[in-house]
Amino acid sequence: MQKLVRFLKWSVLAPLALCLGVVQAQGFPNKPIKIVVPFGPGGSGDITARAFGQYLEAQFKQGVVIENRAGANGILGTEAVKNAPADGYTLLLTTNTTLAANLSLYKKVPYDPLKDFEHLGQFGTAASVAMVSKDSGIRTPADLTAYAKANPGKVFFGHYNSASQMTAEMFKVKTGAPMTGIPYKSIGSALQDFYGGQLQVLFLEYLPAMAHIDNPKATAIGVTGATRFKPWPNVPAIGETYAGYELGFFLGLAAPAGTPPDVVRRLDGAISSALKDEAFLARLAQLGLEPSKVSKAEYPRFIQSEITRWAQVIKDAGIKPE
Repeated sequence: MQKLVRFLKWSVLAPLALCLGVVQAQGFPNKPIKIVVPFGPGGSGDITARAFGQYLEAQFKQGVVIENRAGANGILGTEAVKNAPADGYTLLLTTNTTLAANLSLYKKVPYDPLKDFEHLGQFGTAASVAMVSKDSGIRTPADLTAYAKANPGKVFFGHYNSASQMTAEMFKVKTGAPMTGIPYKSIGSALQDFYGGQLQVLFLEYLPAMAHIDNPKATAIGVTGATRFKPWPNVPAIGETYAGYELGFFLGLAAPAGTPPDVVRRLDGAISSALKDEAFLARLAQLGLEPSKVSKAEYPRFIQSEITRWAQVIKDAGIKPE
């Protein structure tokens, strides 16, 4: 009898739940959407989220708020979105740091990159550039290696996410250059100490580096991508000097697990249309991002491959999880 009652309840409630999801999707969005960037302002994720937010506002005719929730290498903001209502109104700017590297950098991470989120799509990929002080006399990656070896314990690099940390750590592995990492909560704090002389080298993602590449106080000595970055043809790839050196990153968007399928489809469709929009693509190019070719269906497999890749990079660097 109890089984029959449960069956009757389910046969009545299931269609109602399905109808509710359809109604929610049809009315979505009817209020502002928030994109949480789990890092401080000024970085790649922040700039990309704001560019997409502007596109989304024009498409959905609703406001889009960008909220920076920095802390614990992106963990605080990511966990906040995991625990947010699964209604499509709170989204997460995702990166290789939050979805992949943190799983090897920390003993325990309070979220599962695959189970706790609906991955809506990816904006694109990019790399970083190594910057040194103009007054240092360093002009090439080999110069930096020689300088660090000649001045052990006196060469410091700043890092504010996994990209800025692991590009430097990989440089150490490939060259044997003794450099010490200093953690920062935001890119702004790291830049302040770089220009103040407390840091000898800083690996900046292309997006924020564009505001500093022509600074008379700084010199770009090499990019971390497999090839030279087209806007800076005179800056070599570090791999040209040290074979096998290459490390880039990705940026995407996610919602809490359990977000209604139709809402997910609307948001996924917005990303897909953005990546076909000439004005948005031009904006990505200005920001140094190569548009993504990873579909939503391929995303879980892609994330798993990134988890594996970053685990190996971190292991090679000899970094123990905190």
